Amino acid sequence: MEARLGHCFQEGGFLAVDADRLDQIVTRFYEAAIDPQLWRSTVNDFAQLIGAVSTHLMAFDKARNEETFGFLETVDPQDYERYVHDYLPDDIRVPRILGAPVGKILRDPDFWSEEEKRASPIFNEFMVPKRIFAITGAQLGMEGHTTWFGVGRTEDIPFSQQEVAAITRALPNIRQAMRIGLSFWHERNNRRALSDLWSATGRGVVIVTPTGLVTHVNAVGEALRARGVFRASGNRLAFPNNALAHEYSLALAALKSASPQTSHGVAGHAGGGMAGAMTTHDGEQIGVRFLPVLDGGGPRGSMLVVLFVPLSGEPAPEAAEIAQFGGLFGLTASEQGVVGAVAGGIDMSDYARARAIALDTARKHLKSALFKTGCRSQKALVRLIERFCFMRLR
Repeated sequence: MEARLGHCFQEGGFLAVDADRLDQIVTRFYEAAIDPQLWRSTVNDFAQLIGAVSTHLMAFDKARNEETFGFLETVDPQDYERYVHDYLPDDIRVPRILGAPVGKILRDPDFWSEEEKRASPIFNEFMVPKRIFAITGAQLGMEGHTTWFGVGRTEDIPFSQQEVAAITRALPNIRQAMRIGLSFWHERNNRRALSDLWSATGRGVVIVTPTGLVTHVNAVGEALRARGVFRASGNRLAFPNNALAHEYSLALAALKSASPQTSHGVAGHAGGGMAGAMTTHDGEQIGVRFLPVLDGGGPRGSMLVVLFVPLSGEPAPEAAEIAQFGGLFGLTASEQGVVGAVAGGIDMSDYARARAIALDTARKHLKSALFKTGCRSQKALVRLIERFCFMRLR
């Protein structure tokens, strides 16, 4: 303990906190807002600067009754989880903290009286065994959350005036960084929820920033990456298919220059975004669509959703889709009928029986359709229809 606090004391008197070091740490709070992995090291550096040992950062979602984000350093994560679940709901300090003005520095005597503390199970069963004393901090005032930042020592030595001044200096920045961090957290959760829905339908999702940085890949996407449908090395997305690589570069370029007013132009095909398709090594067709999601504040907050759709799992084409496909290749109504049957997985004999025509007639219509579309087999025809429907209408 003496070694940890040595820089704060000089023959019984407190030294001033290093202002330059404090400014550097304050800057890092905003970096932690974007990269949550930096929170622990940043608040711990701040704690060390003021002679603290433990640090507590918490955002507890009151509606969901669960912690959105939080940790208590120097305490085993399982012990901290026990505190959140077993002690936090009955912690008499919480309503007193929430009743205080946002950002107001509170010290241990402000939370409870000495009698309340000595009688509290939290103090006796958690704080004393974990050696957490002289707690000093403030509520951060995030809407819908119980939010708190505090520091403590392993001995009951109050923080000095200079150290409290440093906490006061840092708190508004911690509060703003936490607000930004929670906003990112909820956005990431919304993205994960959406990608999980797509996963349930067998669709892969990759989310990319306007600069090409991959921020999320769902489970189906990871499986497709493992099959070589795309690459994601160095947090960058790449396609082995040259045509798709070109479409991807166009989609990113459009997203960078886009605004909400130009979103229809970025979307390319009506309602569906730029699209392409590829065939895997094992013969499966994968449709790929580039969907821009524009932020109201401009490209910086926008993202590109890359949607991978195994076409074999898509619904059978509708009559309108078959009619458009047939018009592209000059198919007659009879040829369109047999093409629709093939695309729907209907056996030729069943189709002929339903249409009250001879089986040979149905086969002649199919042979003619194969010739006009340049397909050598029914399987090739189905693949062509799947690609056409995905690219044009879906």
